[in-house]
Amino acid sequence: MYQEAISQGFVSLKWKFLAIFGVLLLLLLATFALFSHYNLQQQYEGQRALEQTRALEQLEGLSQQSHAELLSLAHLVPALSGVREALQAGDVSQLEVAFRPLWASLQMDADLALAAFLDADGEVMLQSSVGVPSCEDCPKMRGAVDQVLATERPLVFTHCQGLCLTKAVAPILGEEGTLGAIVLGRTLGDLVLAFQGTSQLDIALIEDPEGKALPDGTLDLRPQSQGGQLVALTRQDVLRPLLEDKTLEQVKGTMERQGRREAVLGDRSFEMMPFDLPGTHPEDRVLAVVISDVTEARRQIAAARWQNLFIGLAGLMVFMLAVVALTRQPLARLRRVAGLLPLLAEHRFAAAREQLDLSHRRPRLPDELTLLERITLGLADRLESLEQDVRRKNRSLTEKMHELSVERERYELAAAGANDGLWDWNLDTDRIYFSPRWKAMLGCRDVDLGDSPEAWFVRVHPDDVASLRRDVKAHLEGRSDWLESDQRVLHEHDGYLWMRFRGLAVRDDEGVAHRMAGSMTDITEQRRIQERLRHDALHDGLTGLPNRTLFLDRLTQAIYRARRADFEFAVLFLDLDDFKTINDSLGHAMGDRVLVQAAERLRRLLRPGDTVARLGGDEFTVLLEDLPDEDEIHKVVQRIRDAMAEPIRAGDEELFITFSMGIAKSTDEDLRADELLRNADTAMYQAKSRARGGSAFFNTAMHTRAVERLNLENAMRRALEHNEFQLNYQPLVALETGRLVGFEALARWRSADGKAVPPDVFIPAAEHSGLILPLGRWVIRESVAQAARWHLERTAVGAPCLPVNVNVSGKQLRDPELVSVLAAALEHHQIPGACIKVELTESALIENAAQALEVMEGLKAIGVSLCIDDFGTGYSSLSQLRDFPFDVVKIDRSFVRRLSVDAGHAAIIQAVISIAGALDKIVVAEGIETVGQAAHLRELGCQVGQGYLFAPALAEGPARELVQSDRVYPLS
Repeated sequence: MYQEAISQGFVSLKWKFLAIFGVLLLLLLATFALFSHYNLQQQYEGQRALEQTRALEQLEGLSQQSHAELLSLAHLVPALSGVREALQAGDVSQLEVAFRPLWASLQMDADLALAAFLDADGEVMLQSSVGVPSCEDCPKMRGAVDQVLATERPLVFTHCQGLCLTKAVAPILGEEGTLGAIVLGRTLGDLVLAFQGTSQLDIALIEDPEGKALPDGTLDLRPQSQGGQLVALTRQDVLRPLLEDKTLEQVKGTMERQGRREAVLGDRSFEMMPFDLPGTHPEDRVLAVVISDVTEARRQIAAARWQNLFIGLAGLMVFMLAVVALTRQPLARLRRVAGLLPLLAEHRFAAAREQLDLSHRRPRLPDELTLLERITLGLADRLESLEQDVRRKNRSLTEKMHELSVERERYELAAAGANDGLWDWNLDTDRIYFSPRWKAMLGCRDVDLGDSPEAWFVRVHPDDVASLRRDVKAHLEGRSDWLESDQRVLHEHDGYLWMRFRGLAVRDDEGVAHRMAGSMTDITEQRRIQERLRHDALHDGLTGLPNRTLFLDRLTQAIYRARRADFEFAVLFLDLDDFKTINDSLGHAMGDRVLVQAAERLRRLLRPGDTVARLGGDEFTVLLEDLPDEDEIHKVVQRIRDAMAEPIRAGDEELFITFSMGIAKSTDEDLRADELLRNADTAMYQAKSRARGGSAFFNTAMHTRAVERLNLENAMRRALEHNEFQLNYQPLVALETGRLVGFEALARWRSADGKAVPPDVFIPAAEHSGLILPLGRWVIRESVAQAARWHLERTAVGAPCLPVNVNVSGKQLRDPELVSVLAAALEHHQIPGACIKVELTESALIENAAQALEVMEGLKAIGVSLCIDDFGTGYSSLSQLRDFPFDVVKIDRSFVRRLSVDAGHAAIIQAVISIAGALDKIVVAEGIETVGQAAHLRELGCQVGQGYLFAPALAEGPARELVQSDRVYPLS
C-alpha cells in the first residue's frame, strides 16, 4: 500500500530525460540547419555578386576595346590612298571615288554602320551608312564635331537617335591645319555579340528615355528600328518573356539597391541584374540587363535544406534510442534503491540488505548509482545500529536513575570531606547554613554560631565588612555573574586570616534571587606568597635594596611633592670604579660580596626618609629628599666617600673601592623621573672621565655634549651606510733621493650637508661607540683596493709597488677578525702583503701586549710590514723595539718641530735612529715642514720623511697624478 501510494502520478526519469535532451537536440539541429542554410545562401549571394561584378567589368572592357578600335579606324582611314588629298581639295567626287572601295571591307571587317566625312566648317561632304539615320541635323553630333575641330582632339561617345551607336569623331589634319573631320559609328549590337562570346550569361540592352515606355509603364520591347526600347539582346526566346511586363520603376529600383530581381520562366529560375551601360552619353541612357540562369543553384539549395532536415530527424531518432538504451539499467537500479526506503521506514533492515545485495554485482567502473547503493546499505546498517543503541540506552536509563541517587550520596560525602567550608543562605527566610568544615576553619567547631547571616559578617574585619556586603549586594542584584570576595575573617584563636568567599545565587523565573550557596577558602598562605612576590618585584634580589621600578616610583612621588610645595630633593647616581677588575680577578661570587657590603654601608649612612637603590650591575642611586640647601648634598657625598674609605673584606682579600658620583638636583623644569635619572647618569660619566672616585653636578652643558656625542655617533652610522667617508693619501718620500716611496691612508669625512668633520672629532667618537671596527674594516678594504690599482699600474712599467700605510687602533687590535679581513682583501685584489703596512700606536700595545703580539705575528705571516707610530710620545720603551716585530719606527712630529731650536730633541732623534738602525728597522720622520728639517734629518740618518713640505693628505685623483709624475722633491 505504501509503495502504491507513493507511485501515483509517477513519470519515469527516462521520459523526462528524453523530453529535455530531445528539445535541446532539436534546438541544436535547428540552429545547425539555419546556419547551414545561411552559409549556402551567403555563398549563392556571393557568387551572384561576383558574376554581376565580372559582367560589369567585361562590358567596360568590351566598351573600351570598341572605343579604341573606332579611334584607330578614325586615324587610319584618312591616311588611305586619295582620302586626305580629296579632303584638302574639297572635291566630293574624288572623295567618294577614293572611299567607296573601302566601305564594303569596313562593314565586314570592322562592323561599321556609319562613316561620314566633314570639311573644316563641319559640313558633311560624304556619308555612308547601313540602316542608320543621317546625323546631319543632330545637335549632339554637331556639337561633338565642333568640339573636335576646335580642339583637334578625337572624341568617342554613345549616341542614340533612332538607333544607339558608338561613334568616334577624329580630326583630319593637313600640312596647313585641320582639313576636316571623320565620323565612324558602330551599333551596340556588336557589343552584345562580343559579350556573348566572352561570357556564359545573357544580356539585353534597353534604351531608357521615359517617353518610350508603354502607357502602363512597362518596357517597350520592340526593336529601336520600330520605335521601341530594345537595343539588342542575346536570346530572343528566353529574354523577351522575362523582360515583358517589367516596369521602368522596377528596373530602376533594382539598380538603386544594387541588387537582383528574380524571374521564373516555366520550370526555370533567372536573376536579372540591371546597371547603366559604361561609356553612354548622360542624356542617352542605355540599361544593360545581365540575366543568369540560377535554376541549378536554387535546386542545390533546396536539396541541401532537405538533406539537413533528414540528418536532424535521423540524429533525433538515434539520440532517442540511445537515451532509452543507456538509461534502462540505471533507472532500474534507481527504482530498486527507491523501493528500499519503505523497507527502511518499516525497520525491515535484513529484507533491504537482501534486496540490494551487491556481492554478486561488482561494476568495473563504479558510478554515482553504485555510490547511492552503497550509501543506502550503509544507511540501513546505521539505522539498525541506532535502533539497537536506543534500546540499549532505554535499558540503561533505569540504571542511570539508580546511579544518580548514589552520586548524590557521594557528593554529600565529598562536600563533607572537602577542604573548603560550605554555606547555604535561604534568602526568603534569611537563614544560613554553615558546614562543619566552615566552622572548623574559624576554630568554632564546638561553638553554636546560629543560623543568622550576622554570625558571618560580625567576624569579618571592620575594614573589610563593607566591601563584602557590597559584593554580595552586587551579585544578588545581578550586576555580577557570581560572588567572589577576599576578606580578613577573625579566627577564634589565630587572629585574622585571609578567606576567599565564592557563591552563586539561584533565581526564579523573574530573575529574583531566593537562595545563594557557596564556599569559603583559606588563602592566608597564598596572600603571604603574593606579598613576598610583590616585594621581590620591587627590590633587588642580591642586596635587598629597592630596584629601578621602586626607585622611579619614589622619585616620581618626590617630583609631585616638589611641584605642590617648597620641597627640594636630589638624585645621586653612583658607579663602582673598576668593578670589572674585581670580577675578573676574584670571581663573580667575591664581586657579589663587595656589592652587598657596599649596599649595606650606603643604607646605614643615609638619613631617614632617603632612598638607596641598586639599578643593576655596579650602579646604585640615592634619592635625598627634603633638602634644606646644597650643603646637605655635599655632606652626604662626603659621608659616602668616608664610608668607602674603609677596606671591604672579600674572603681573604681587603679591597678598597670608590664610587664615581653624578648629582642631579630638583629644578623648576617639568622633568620626568627617568629624565632626572638620566641627568644624574650623565653627570656620573662626566665625573668618571675626570678622575676615579670624583663627583659632579649635572648642568645643561653636560646634556648638550651627550646629545652632540649621540648625534655624532648616529651621523657616523649613516655616513658608513651612505659611503660619506673617503681616504686621502699623504706621501712618504725617501730623504736620500727625494722620490716617492709610499703613502699613509688617512680617513676623511664630509657629512651630507657638505661640512668637513675633523678626524680628531670623529675618530675618538668612533673609538667610544665601537664604530671604529666597521670604519677600520672599510679603511682596510679601500686602502688595499687603491694599493692594488697602483701596483697594477707600476707593474706594467716595471716599477716596484708603493706600500700604503693603514692605521690600526687599540680596539681594532683586539678584533679577532682583523688579520682575516686584511688577508681576504689582499686575496681578493691579488696583491702581495708587501703593498700594505700597518701602523700601531704605543698605547695600543701596552693595553694587551700578549694579544697584540699574536695579532702582529698573524699580520707578519701574510707579508704585511708593521710600523710603530708616534714613537716617543707615549709609554716609550726600547723593549718594544726589541720584543715586537716592527719593521718601521715613525718619530712623532713634536720632535721634528723643535729639531732646529732644541739640541735635546736632535739628540733623542739621533739616538732613536741609531737604535733602529742597529735593529735593522727603517725610520720615518713625521711633520717635516721645511727643507732645513729634511736636510738635518737626512744627516742624522733618517731614511724617510712625511709632512707638508712634500704634500698634505691628497685625494685619490691628485695622489694618482703624483704617482704617475714620478716627481723628485728638492731637499737642499
